[in-house]
Amino acid sequence: MRFVIGSRRMNKKRTHQIIFRLSEKETNQLKSKISLSGYNQQEYLRRVALDKTIINTDGIKEIIPEMKRQGNNLNQIAKQLNKREYVDYNGVLKTTLEGVQDVWQSLRQYLRALQ
Repeated sequence: MRFVIGSRRMNKKRTHQIIFRLSEKETNQLKSKISLSGYNQQEYLRRVALDKTIINTDGIKEIIPEMKRQGNNLNQIAKQLNKREYVDYNGVLKTTLEGVQDVWQSLRQYLRALQ
C-alpha cells in the first residue's frame, strides 16, 4: 500500500510531501496505532518522525561478535560445572570473566557517548 504524508489540498505552511510504501500488514499496524493515538494520520506521522530521538547503534555491531564469543565461553563453562567437571579458575574461567568485563566496559563507553 502507498501512503502519502500530507493532505490532498495544498497547505500553505507545509508544501512538501513524502511518499513511502507499506505492506498490508504494516498498513494495518500503522492504522491501528494512529487510531489509538487520537491524532489524525498526518499529525501522528509528523509527531513520530520529528519528535523522537533517533539513536545510531552502528557502534554496537562491533561489540556483538565479542559478546557472542564470551557467551559461548560461559556456556561451555556452565556445561562443565553442571557435569561436575573441573574448571580451571586461573585459566579458562578467569580469561572468560576478563573478556566479559572488557565487553561490558566497551558497551558502557559506547552508551555514555550516546548521552
